[in-house]
Amino acid sequence: MPLWVRTMLVTAIPDEVEPVARQHREHLRELHDTGRLRVAGEFKNGDGFLEIFEAVDRREAESIAGASPLIEAGLATWMLREWTELDFS
Repeated sequence: MPLWVRTMLVTAIPDEVEPVARQHREHLRELHDTGRLRVAGEFKNGDGFLEIFEAVDRREAESIAGASPLIEAGLATWMLREWTELDFS
């Protein structure tokens, strides 16, 4: 299954973001629990996230990427890119 990278940049003030960021982390937990999420992390200064997840195609990847509570609330912008893992073996 293809891999996709979503990068998110938080565009709101921290007081507005934190409650919704908790919901975003739950969104990531759901992706993890279904086996779709490969890796996820939050930028150190709290202004965004980066995740690598599996999706069948771009349409499904966009659906997953747009389902974040941060995006739905208009508190973050996002970019989605298909990603190919390099094989060094």
